[in-house]
Amino acid sequence: MKLRLPDSVASPQDLNALLIEVRQYQKWLAHESIKKQVNVKHISEQPVMSSSIKELFRNYDLKKIIDQHSIESLIETLEKYKNSAPSITLTLAATPTTTVKSTLVSWCRDNIAPDILVAFQFNTTLLGGIVVRHGSHIFDWSFRRQILAAREHFPEVLRNV
Repeated sequence: MKLRLPDSVASPQDLNALLIEVRQYQKWLAHESIKKQVNVKHISEQPVMSSSIKELFRNYDLKKIIDQHSIESLIETLEKYKNSAPSITLTLAATPTTTVKSTLVSWCRDNIAPDILVAFQFNTTLLGGIVVRHGSHIFDWSFRRQILAAREHFPEVLRNV
């Protein structure tokens, strides 16, 4: 099955956090299955699951039964996804809000690749706009670059203001 991550899991760091959470759930599930086999009455509390992992469980076909085999399969799929998914870095002039991040991530997944990972950075010296990095390619649509490109005309524009 092709894995589709929730839009809240955008960057490689988010994917690593999701993997950690799935592994914690796997560990808890393994302990509980051992307790069930040896007839231990005390059941420990299920770990708190984020909305991202709940959505992942809904999207990933776990055959309505969450067991060790299905969780191991999910972890293996996530590891393959992490190693093979394309990634880009978007640098903005300010820290992006959650809505801006989710909008950009969903746009990238709709228009570039459905499995793309998008990392966000910010750099105040950009003054505005965006810088996109993919591999060794850098696309600079920042205001800073535009101002530096029109360096000769900038003093004239300021005088006329």
